[in-house]
Amino acid sequence: MPGSRRLLWGLGLSLGLVLAGCRVGERPLEPEANLEATQQLTFQSLNLQQADKDGQILWKLQAEEAVADPKTRRVQVQKVVGDIYAQGKPRYRVEAGKALILEQQDALEIQGQLVAHDLQDKTRIVTQELRWRPQQQELILKGNLELQQPKIQAKAQEATLRLRENRLALRKKVQITNQKPALQVTGEALDWQWQKGQVVALQPVQIIYTPQQLVVKAGRGQMDFPGQVLRLTQGVDAVNPRGQLRAQEVEWRLAAQEVTAIGNVFYQQSDPPLTVTGSRAEGNLATRQIRVQRATTQIVP
Repeated sequence: MPGSRRLLWGLGLSLGLVLAGCRVGERPLEPEANLEATQQLTFQSLNLQQADKDGQILWKLQAEEAVADPKTRRVQVQKVVGDIYAQGKPRYRVEAGKALILEQQDALEIQGQLVAHDLQDKTRIVTQELRWRPQQQELILKGNLELQQPKIQAKAQEATLRLRENRLALRKKVQITNQKPALQVTGEALDWQWQKGQVVALQPVQIIYTPQQLVVKAGRGQMDFPGQVLRLTQGVDAVNPRGQLRAQEVEWRLAAQEVTAIGNVFYQQSDPPLTVTGSRAEGNLATRQIRVQRATTQIVP
């Protein structure tokens, strides 16, 4: 209808914006010249979408109720649901009870408690802020973030999901919990490559291996969940109730419980009491058979 077209340009939102059931306060629609001076526009229902220069959809949203500010391009919405598109196809289904939508030329931002479902790999994302950058194919997530997959869960305060690289950069109070092997990984900067099943720790990291009550700390690390292999560097300290292993670098093969430690190796066990130091160690943590090169051994009666 003619009124809808005038309102579209008055709002200054995306070119693909579609409006339905609109009302401006309790007054009839005003001429376009007066709409620019209106502080807020209220809608009983509102459809928004944005397309690129080739007409490819970037995102679509629908809200049951909305209050829009034409000058700031901010829209307060109630009960919003919609899709974020990647390479012309819906990739994430977004839902929120109450949110603030900010539409810019190169990004869509949604603020408020929301849930996003990955339509490809069943990932469920809960966060307080989502920013979609179509050109970069990036989702930026902030605030009490939770990601859930059937066999792995992650928590953080911030994250950047790069679709082209299939990589999720998790930051600030990060915790990743994997079911098999049963590992809990915590740190301040973890990169999760979900298709490969790998997590890379860029800063100090702590790993808890539940079956053996083993707590491992390291400066850096890489965890291969499908292969059940941990590669840890820059000072490794592994402790459980039966003993302790320290070294500069450690490769730990969880399925076989085999370990290779290199550099300033220190191994100690409580039963029987034994302390060994050396330059390199290989062995099995389950059977506690450890071979140490250039070893110095201390046995306590």
